[in-house]
Amino acid sequence: MKKIITLVVTAIAAVSLATAEITVGGRGNFGFGIGTKLYGDEKLELAKSLNYGITGFTKIPVAENISVQPELGFNVVKSAMKVDNFDAKYTSTVNVLDLAALITYDIEVSDALTVSPFAGPQFGYVIGKAKLSGDFSGDTKVKPFIFDIVLGTEVAYKMGNGALVGDLRYNFGVTPLKNEDGDKIATLRSLTLGVGYQIKL
Repeated sequence: MKKIITLVVTAIAAVSLATAEITVGGRGNFGFGIGTKLYGDEKLELAKSLNYGITGFTKIPVAENISVQPELGFNVVKSAMKVDNFDAKYTSTVNVLDLAALITYDIEVSDALTVSPFAGPQFGYVIGKAKLSGDFSGDTKVKPFIFDIVLGTEVAYKMGNGALVGDLRYNFGVTPLKNEDGDKIATLRSLTLGVGYQIKL
């Protein structure tokens, strides 16, 4: 009986995915490291702590107004810091490959405008080393995996065969970036704006 139920549920899910209007899109991202936590004597210079990159995404309906949105992005994250004890300033830069799995809820404001709050986990893989520039320079080996919780809202406005999308999100870093010895460097967090285009297949 359990096997039959499992088979039926799997078949229903497969049919739902096959008949769903899957949306694909991409966007450019730009933000500031608001909320980034440092673990040394440094203080964050927020105005110079930036992140930017690109993201591709797919939106898969799973229920009325509810979708799963997998995302794959590449982002450059810069944390500008000053050390009062040494009267020094420097910037740490890491390249991060992000993989997110978001749940979205569509609210149709009008025929052309849809607002979609979303939330979900995001896994980051740091590519290469952290690069230091400024009064301190060089490369620092870091442990590659970080984890965030993402909260935000997307606005989609129909344009042509697809829709122009604007995306405001907060990446709440949970696990800190660590050096190869396991010492905490920073927990990366940011408020990020994304702008792009999506189309239904």
